[in-house]
Amino acid sequence: MIIRVLDRNYFVQQTLSSEKGLLQYVCTNVAEDDGRVYRIVRIPLNEVDTGLIRYLSDIFLAGRFKELKQYANEDGYLQVVTDCGAQKAKTMKELLPGDTLSLKARLSMGEKLLERLILSDVPDFFAQGAMDTEHIFCTDAMDISFAFDLENLKNFRDAENAEVHRRLRKVLNELFAKELKDERIPELKPFLDRISQNEFPGNMALYQAYQPLAAELALRDEGAMEGKSLPFRIWEKIKAFFRFLRSMFFVVVILIAIAYLVLSIINFVSPPKQRDVYKSVGDLEIVSGTAEDETEESSVAGQQAEEKEKPGTGVAK
Repeated sequence: MIIRVLDRNYFVQQTLSSEKGLLQYVCTNVAEDDGRVYRIVRIPLNEVDTGLIRYLSDIFLAGRFKELKQYANEDGYLQVVTDCGAQKAKTMKELLPGDTLSLKARLSMGEKLLERLILSDVPDFFAQGAMDTEHIFCTDAMDISFAFDLENLKNFRDAENAEVHRRLRKVLNELFAKELKDERIPELKPFLDRISQNEFPGNMALYQAYQPLAAELALRDEGAMEGKSLPFRIWEKIKAFFRFLRSMFFVVVILIAIAYLVLSIINFVSPPKQRDVYKSVGDLEIVSGTAEDETEESSVAGQQAEEKEKPGTGVAK
């Protein structure tokens, strides 16, 4: 099958199924043996609004997103052609299994991926449809290209950079799946979490954060980065828990010491409490006096007792 768009003819190699009812084709250029693959989507004109035409026109006239090769109304369809890169390129999904790619190569692949998004100024809609390891192609020379999924082209307004970054995070998860699983590179997870939290306002900001991290990791000896086995990781968690308990124990001891010190100061500066003084208990009167009075009374009482004990003494009747 041949599809003609303006002055070019494309030979259909594969027809892609679509849930949206749109027809997508994987093609090559008939007139030019350029060794490249193209994707073409055909949308019935009665389903196309003027906003989509204006959107494609603005991208095409800007000239930075060169992967948008052509668009035209022909035979009752809007036909859009995108360049998907060299035929000999392999998908990232094909390259990742096994240990054929070193960490350094995968770090470079991630960097080239971000560079392609920036240098080509890939619009959010096209980038969103390309952020999948099956749609990212890479040559032996590490040239990155995309097989743009145009199935949702009619909904181009719904695309946003936050969704591009969400899908990009999944791609990076697959790219560094081995290191993330074995926790070989602890710096990777915080970076990926920042992507999930939408901390980067655009592709350039994300690239500026990734590039120095990749450069630093590329200098490490990959063989020295031993993966952590499950028992080892459990033991690390247990040790971390006990370190936490020890820290909490010291905090509690310090708090108790501070509380004791505060109570001691309060008791020291507080006035002494008045003791209750009772003048009598029942019929018994309590007489209070000085220590000298008590001593004198005791001596008088003693003398009276001695006189009573002497025989022949007393008062004559």
